[in-house]
Amino acid sequence: MNLIARDWETSSWIEIAVRDGVVESVDRLDDPAPVGADDPFVAPAFWDVQTNGRWGHSFSSPELTADQVVAIVRAQRELGTARLCPTLVTAPIDHMIHGLRTIASACETHPDVARMVVGIHLEGPYLSDLPGYRGAHPPEAMHDPDWNEFERLQQASGDRVILMTLAPERTGAIAFIDRAARAGLTIALGHTAADGPTLRAAVDAGARLSTHLGNGIVAELPRHPNPIWRQAAEDRLWASLIADGWHLDPDVLRVLVRAKGLDRVVLVSDAGWLSGLPVGTYGDWAVDPSGKIVVAGTPYLAGSNQGLETGLRNLDRVVPCFPRPLLDTVTTNPAALLNRPAPRIAPGEPANLVVVRRPEPGAFTLERTCVDGVWVENSSNP
Repeated sequence: MNLIARDWETSSWIEIAVRDGVVESVDRLDDPAPVGADDPFVAPAFWDVQTNGRWGHSFSSPELTADQVVAIVRAQRELGTARLCPTLVTAPIDHMIHGLRTIASACETHPDVARMVVGIHLEGPYLSDLPGYRGAHPPEAMHDPDWNEFERLQQASGDRVILMTLAPERTGAIAFIDRAARAGLTIALGHTAADGPTLRAAVDAGARLSTHLGNGIVAELPRHPNPIWRQAAEDRLWASLIADGWHLDPDVLRVLVRAKGLDRVVLVSDAGWLSGLPVGTYGDWAVDPSGKIVVAGTPYLAGSNQGLETGLRNLDRVVPCFPRPLLDTVTTNPAALLNRPAPRIAPGEPANLVVVRRPEPGAFTLERTCVDGVWVENSSNP
């Protein structure tokens, strides 16, 4: 199938031929007409480095099945995502080991799933257990970093863990960060109440990212200093942001993006395990009437139910920057963060593409996605 659209890099019209899952050719078309408001653009498909599950199935659940993993991973194609990091949150270690083994089994059995899973993200269990900072993570399952325990988790995953979020103030965390960074992991700081010296020590040891900066933190803070401003001011730290419209106020989103610069911002969906489900209460968790996923009976957010399309639309509304660097936040930036080759539209590259339109700032829409040569239409259901 051939595709004609405007190139996300040059805005020129191009024709892309796809064959056997790869880009066969890219030809520039001569057309001097200026870019029209409704012209389609083609870009690499999205990368989502933080997604926790779907349809009531958590990647951390002791009941997770390989079939559920396959279904959740393949569903990302309808959201524009070709590469993702299934994310396990804090849970009893046996539950996390089961989740990791199950994801590994799905990858080993289904080549398309293995291609889409660029690696696994562990968000816990080495997080702050203080109220507010722990968010929706269960405090009874949190503890100090343990390298031997991590090796068990990594073995269960088949060496697929590539990103890990922890709180640097936990005992032994700085030494753990140093060892993990030397082993090739990308270390992120999150759910943390770290003071300035501890934060700097963590970055000196190799931490590179603030996980969902502005979230996973107590509701009331000193004006300054506080962990948000310290991390925003640390130029060596990148930031992942949840721009779903609930996790960050538009003004806060604008300020954090300006503090980091768009070249150090990674948008994430942080899709919760209840994403895709209707309004209702599900045990200790709920999808409230506004669509937010929360700890039942509280205002505490427990992940998002929006895809990256929503985040891109909201970011473009507060910092108009289409097509680049807006689309870099879900393509080249996460790839660079994870030390992976940048996704490109070029002959011989995997045919991972999105067709998008943006008639005006904040009106970004995803139309369809090609993942490893297979086209799917955009899903309006997050």
